[in-house]
Order: sequence, then structure tokens, then C-alpha cells
Amino acid sequence: MRKILCLWSSLVLLAGSWGCGDDSEPTDITGPEIKPGAGRAYEVQTVSFASIDGVEVSALFGAPQRALENQRPRPAVILVHDVFGSKEEWIFFFEKFLQEEYLVLAIDLRGHGQTSLPDDNLNGIMDDPEQSLALEDLERSYRDVQAALDWLETRRAEVDASRIGIVGNGMGGNVAYVSMGVFPGQIRAGVALSPGLWDSRTLEPLVVGNGLQPFAPHSLLFMVGSDDIIPLDDIGQLEYSRFAADLAAKTSEPKTVKVFAGSADHGLDLLDNPEAVELLLTWLATYL
Repeated sequence: MRKILCLWSSLVLLAGSWGCGDDSEPTDITGPEIKPGAGRAYEVQTVSFASIDGVEVSALFGAPQRALENQRPRPAVILVHDVFGSKEEWIFFFEKFLQEEYLVLAIDLRGHGQTSLPDDNLNGIMDDPEQSLALEDLERSYRDVQAALDWLETRRAEVDASRIGIVGNGMGGNVAYVSMGVFPGQIRAGVALSPGLWDSRTLEPLVVGNGLQPFAPHSLLFMVGSDDIIPLDDIGQLEYSRFAADLAAKTSEPKTVKVFAGSADHGLDLLDNPEAVELLLTWLATYL
């Protein structure tokens, strides 16, 4: 029986609108003359690959220009989104990785974006409200990372399979941690941004690798805001910094927990801080 998901996490919905004025009369728009420059070219394509339990995982794969020109195998980074998110949430940060000449693979976890849940042919839960994301789907999301690892293994002309990292945002940080634990020999370094997920009834931590053997997470950087919390009526609060510390306690060296004092930023919002960006990229450069 599928256990329907009931959890505490952070979910921010961004909504925007475009307005149009009266376009009955033409408008001339002029601007400064800018000479064309060399610019940068990045190839980003949509790809897909199957997990071991039959889920077709959708992903965005990006390559830096030099990799396209020289075809020299380069390190790759797998990007994992937050719960109820999608691979597209990483687009704004693609260029940072590509500038550092990493290959980038952002995946849609099962039941999210264009990746279906097991045993169905529909798109993600955001497209069909009748689909129910269950706890077991999140707990098995490491299989989607496994599918990504297997796909990267087939791209040896481009990918240095001995240098693959993983970066997760929010609940994706949990998946990054679990994936590192299950595939310690295939994932060399990882970063978890604001990991944390709890059962809303029992407050039990979720997606932390319980029951998986062998399990050996290592080489992980955890980043979290000190004021990133979920207040609970009459019983205190849930702290992402504590969640990260608990995961780090079960992680082998090298490991670091960076708590940004006075910050309530969660997940990708942490990367608005140049210090966090530098720390992330330095961690990957050092251990990947």
C-alpha cells in the first residue's frame, strides 16, 4: 500500500504576470549601439533515461563550449531539485557550473516535472492532480540519480566518469545525501543546500537513507541559514541547521556544515550570497 505523502518542508511558489498596454499605435524602441563580442556558447538539451524500476527520467544536459570543441572528458555535476520543484529551477545557475567547465545534468525526480511516477505514463504530479506522490516515491528518488549516473557512464567521450558530483536543493539535498551514501564509489563529492524533510504527524526525518545497506555518505558540504526554521504551534520549531548537522554526523570526512548566521534563506536562495557560491564551487574544485 502506498503511503501518501504528509510532510513539513518549504515550498515557495513564484507567480508573475505580464501586462500589455494599448498596442493600437506603433512604438519605436531605441537603445545604445553595442558592438557584438565573442560571447559564450553553451549547449543545453533535453534528454531522458530509464531507472531500474522503469521510470523514464527527464533531464537537462549542458556542456561548456570548450568541451564541445575539444571533446576531452570533463567532470560532471548532477543537480537535484526541491520537493514539488523541477529541473528548470536550476537554469539560472547553469552558467556558473558551465563557466567552471563542468558538464551539468539537472534531473526531474519521479513524480515531478516531466518525469512520471512508477507504473504510469503520465507526466508529473503538477500536471495531473489525480496522481498522488507517496513517501516511497521520495525515498526511492536515489534510483533516478542512479539512472543519471548510468547515462553519464555512456557518455565517456565527454564525461570523466571518475569525477561526478551532485548538488541538491532543499529535499533534493536529502536525495544528494542518500545518493552519495548508496553510490559512494560513483559520486565523488556533493553539496546539500538546506536539506530537511519531516513527517508532519510524527516529525520523523524523511529521506535520510534509513534501511539502505551498505550506506556510506562522504565528501559532503552542507549549507543552511541559521534562521531557516519551520515554527510549530506550542511545540517549538524544526530547524534546518539541526537537520544538516544530524546528516553530517553520519557522513565520513571530508565534510563541512556551513551555517550562515542571521540568514533565513532556504535552498537556492542561499546562492544569492556570493560567499555561498564561492564555497560551493571551491568544494567541488577541491574534492571533485
